[in-house]
Amino acid sequence: MKSKSKAKELLISAMMSVVLIMASLHPACAQEPKVYAGLAEYSKWSFVAGPVLYNKAEVTPQYGNHILENRNMPGLNAGVMYDFNPDRKWSFQTGLLVAKEPIYSVRVRIDHNDIYPEWPGNLNDKFKAYAIYTFSFPLLLRLNVQTGDHSYASFLTGLKAMYFPNGQQELPWAISSDELADYREIYGLKLESPENTMQGSFLIGTGYSLARKKVLLKASLIYVMNFQNTITGEYQFANLFTSPDTRGYYNLSGNYLGLLFAVSFKKKSDER
Repeated sequence: MKSKSKAKELLISAMMSVVLIMASLHPACAQEPKVYAGLAEYSKWSFVAGPVLYNKAEVTPQYGNHILENRNMPGLNAGVMYDFNPDRKWSFQTGLLVAKEPIYSVRVRIDHNDIYPEWPGNLNDKFKAYAIYTFSFPLLLRLNVQTGDHSYASFLTGLKAMYFPNGQQELPWAISSDELADYREIYGLKLESPENTMQGSFLIGTGYSLARKKVLLKASLIYVMNFQNTITGEYQFANLFTSPDTRGYYNLSGNYLGLLFAVSFKKKSDER
């Protein structure tokens, strides 16, 4: 419970720090003249979407020699972003991102000698599961640099708060033999998300924007590092014929590398 309360305190203090920094810098940014007048012609709202690749889960054996193979997990982010000062060198962004968080993506291999003596081959299977959709609220500081007549580079950093309800997930894997009247659970994975429904993360990235006649196209490469694991639990191999039981811890950080594509439409003449 202490670790969960510390994570919550860290999230609150980090978010408050960003808010205070933004509040202190906003008056200066508001007085700053428009550096990139061309960007003022586009809406402050952007529609964003793009693929992400989550880091593999970390497996820590307690005992036994069976190996649980983890794999990278693809995902997708989509939502809307709002830029307070898109036509200035420094700008602030916030918005709403929706994603389907992964739970596990594993490969399980079990030798046929551990199943039944007459079993025709080894067991080799893949398992993948995702949680419900989560909602994230980023607070980002963005530095814009013009690189051409209609192109801009950007560097961004900030924090992200994610709503992730507490839940549990189990993956049992059993075999049976009618001839031997035998039923055995030989592998199991038992996982849970944190009790606190709000989780925080640090975000850093770089981007590129291209102004066209009617739209502003943007692409950003970001990396997100969570303050706490999104999924924790244990795995176990048991009831095997020849191999001893194996047990270990499973921890999924939820950190990911993402590529976000965004589009902002040009304002109407009476809105400029």
